[in-house]
Amino acid sequence: MKRYIFATLLCLVNIFTYAQKTEKFINGKSYQAVAFTFTSYVSYEDDDRLFPDKDINFWIGKQGASGILQISVTLKEDEKLCDYFHKCGISKDITIYLSNKESIVCKDKSINDFHDGVVSAIYELSAAQMEQLRKNNIEIVKFYMQTFTSKGDYLAANFQHSQSETPDEFTKKKEKITITKVHKLVRKLK
Repeated sequence: MKRYIFATLLCLVNIFTYAQKTEKFINGKSYQAVAFTFTSYVSYEDDDRLFPDKDINFWIGKQGASGILQISVTLKEDEKLCDYFHKCGISKDITIYLSNKESIVCKDKSINDFHDGVVSAIYELSAAQMEQLRKNNIEIVKFYMQTFTSKGDYLAANFQHSQSETPDEFTKKKEKITITKVHKLVRKLK
């Protein structure tokens, strides 16, 4: 009985730890896709520490042997200003840094949008790039984003810190870091 309960719990943990395989609809087409979230981090003047800034949502979809990548960021604080002035968005090429120290550059095809406080952009992935993503985990995604109040390069890192009640570095509480195994998710798209 204990083994059965343990096996059931292990299955549930695996289901909720990894992003679910799902379907993504873009321009009326349906794609098998996986979703995951990274966090962008910022540092402030005279402080070497990194602080979590925004959640960056990703979808990787299968399109034959090739694929698509969608990046989206919620900008609720800038929603009204961005709607009025049309200045918010993700643009330019993105760079995906992999665990084997190689990188993938996805060219900007000007497929981007701002709707209901969410900026998003879609990039194409070649068959060779999809194969790289199946074999190597993503560590960092570098992209350019303009909000109403700022613009520049953002780094979305593949690690999540556990929430701590006291973020002071001198406390004795240990932070837990979680890394998403994106390459295992992409393998599910075969």
